[in-house]
Amino acid sequence: MSYDSISPIDGRYRSEAEPLAGYFSDRALMGARVRVELGYLGLLVKLRIAPKGRVPKLPADMAEIERLEEKLGHDVKAVEVYVRDSLASSGSQALAPFVHLGLTSEDTNSLAHAILLKDALRKVMVPAYSSLAEKVAKLASREASTAMAARTHGRPAVPTTFGKEMAVFAVRIAERTSRLRGLTPMAKFSGAVGTYASFGAMGGRNWPEALSTFVRGFGVEPAAYSTQVVPGERLSDILHHIINLNQLMSSLARDLWFYQTLDFLHFLRPGKVSSSTMPQKENPIDIENAEGQAEISTSLLLTLAYKLQQTRMQRDLSDSVLRRMVGQSLAHSLVACNRILRSLGSVTVEREIMLEDLRAHPEVLAERAQILKRLQGDARGYEKVRESIGKGRYVADSDPLGYLGESVRLAKESPLAVRKALRAS
Repeated sequence: MSYDSISPIDGRYRSEAEPLAGYFSDRALMGARVRVELGYLGLLVKLRIAPKGRVPKLPADMAEIERLEEKLGHDVKAVEVYVRDSLASSGSQALAPFVHLGLTSEDTNSLAHAILLKDALRKVMVPAYSSLAEKVAKLASREASTAMAARTHGRPAVPTTFGKEMAVFAVRIAERTSRLRGLTPMAKFSGAVGTYASFGAMGGRNWPEALSTFVRGFGVEPAAYSTQVVPGERLSDILHHIINLNQLMSSLARDLWFYQTLDFLHFLRPGKVSSSTMPQKENPIDIENAEGQAEISTSLLLTLAYKLQQTRMQRDLSDSVLRRMVGQSLAHSLVACNRILRSLGSVTVEREIMLEDLRAHPEVLAERAQILKRLQGDARGYEKVRESIGKGRYVADSDPLGYLGESVRLAKESPLAVRKALRAS
């Protein structure tokens, strides 16, 4: 942890966001750019445009690339010159003139960013969200029969079970995660403004097909039609799916928070302090942190999702700073996910308190009562039940545990529903 970081992601929350460092740091981006440049050089060798020879593997020497960028004032050009100079000094001088040949910097950039995002989603974000869905489903199944009063508009409504309410979140998170996993980032590899003209100067062949195959080799989808920048719709789709997941996590955190205010839940933190002055406090700190993390992630992602679809004419650089924020946006979402997972690992469910609260609200059976009256032919069944409640004389004529509908079954089956949803893509 750095005590001098401006961003809390690289400071206070660094350890929790660490899994994303390998995909969204400057070192990761420079490494991906070098990888793309060397891969493309290999393609030119294969197509017999560059002379026959082995393309060596080169590390991204950050100090040297940074020195070149300071001198040249262009980050991708610095990578190009670094690769070219490294080839010349490693006995592959004949390949040096062909580095970056025909490319615009955005070809290298868009593919590098897409590779890193694809791997970050597949190796970090999707597994984290999947774990959350499975954890919530496990809780739902365990508490399938834990009866409580459902609250709509904050007021007691009808009986439900805590497990069923958690099952709803579990399945929704799983469905969104599956859809996210099914989205592949896109990259363009088609020259200065997407016309392939620079490649045509190297000889007549089906360049769109050859370059599309090259891009697919990195597990990325090629954009056949583009300007100098890749169309932003696919990235926007991906970011919107993460926004959806953030909203779900925020809603889950808020519901858990409200349940603990009713003493339905307790989040224990053995040995930890919740208040500097009130020794009795057991505050839901991780749940509250998760809500804030999800919301800051969403606020950043909304800007990115809309702005990255736009560019002036064929190119401007307003997107450059925004793309560098994708990693921080995902990092806040990852911290939110992990904080909820941590809270669920320490939660105590107060089943008896939930049941007592349910029985203290006999009016939750008013729906059942008015339905039965109308089934018996009383057209004013609803009005009669409402009148009795208004006079304070409503007495339930049955046990609320008999009006749980399919709650128990839905909760018990939620782990299977989650597994099915996660396999769907």
